[in-house]
Amino acid sequence: MDLTPYILVFLSMSIQGLLSENNTTSTESVHFRLVGGASRCHGDLEMKRHDGIWEPVEGLYWYRKLGNRVCAELDCGSAVSVRRRDTGLDIDSWWITSDCDESALRDCFRSGTRLSSFLELSCSDSVRLVHGSSVCSGRLEVRSNQSRSWSSVCEGHLDLHGAQVVCRELGCGAPGLLQGALSGAAEAPVVQTFQCEGHESALLDCGSSGAQTCSSGTAVDLTCTDPDDVRLVGGDSRCDGEVQVKHHGEWRDVGYDYYNDIWTMKAADVICRQLDCGSLVFGRRSGPSDPVWSISPYCLLSTATLMDCVRTGIGARRSTLSL
Repeated sequence: MDLTPYILVFLSMSIQGLLSENNTTSTESVHFRLVGGASRCHGDLEMKRHDGIWEPVEGLYWYRKLGNRVCAELDCGSAVSVRRRDTGLDIDSWWITSDCDESALRDCFRSGTRLSSFLELSCSDSVRLVHGSSVCSGRLEVRSNQSRSWSSVCEGHLDLHGAQVVCRELGCGAPGLLQGALSGAAEAPVVQTFQCEGHESALLDCGSSGAQTCSSGTAVDLTCTDPDDVRLVGGDSRCDGEVQVKHHGEWRDVGYDYYNDIWTMKAADVICRQLDCGSLVFGRRSGPSDPVWSISPYCLLSTATLMDCVRTGIGARRSTLSL
């Protein structure tokens, strides 16, 4: 008896089953989406429940480094802006846990809370810096409107004007270091030279010219400086006083959690270094003061950039930090 037809049918059914399983896994892996924005990489953050229902994410206590993880999950580049928007709605929502920085992203959320604000997240859909010490440093990768894949940029194909555009597009400070680095496991560099004047709002708005090869064999590695958004006020010098941070265009004192002493020395080290003020001599608490900008202690212990860790929302029951 010829068993070939039965074997073929069995193989066909097995392949269909595997495809079905793969499709299900792919669908279930999409836990986040941004809605109401100009593109899929801008808008209010929502997360899907186990039963398939989408619910908004509460906007309190987010910070840029955490938003950057969501942008990466959505394949949307880097986080440019993380904002809290108040709402009068009274509906179920997801709430972010305070120790999320070291946890798997899906494990950071708790359900069953009542929504008081939306989280507005804006990601850079066409440029990103990867494998760096902060959101504003790393190997430059771009994605054109024609291609949905990310590619590194060949060293020599981006000058200082182009670096200025990239740093500004990512919401970072001015370029501090532009150099070549071995591509390693990176995608092949894009074969074009960017010709920016420095005033463009996005790298893809710059002119470009074709190039035959990446002669250097290395990719652009870019470090943007911290924005000029930290200061010490009320002291005897610029290196002494109460810490203030400018966030979303508004200067506020830095809130200090009375139950989170662990981050004080790390915060002081980051602030003193950013202000070019040497090492910490003395730190103290004062206040209370309202409103304040709050800093995530868990974020700050694992990054070198203060502005990546400024949380949304107004701190409560806090005193301010002075150096």
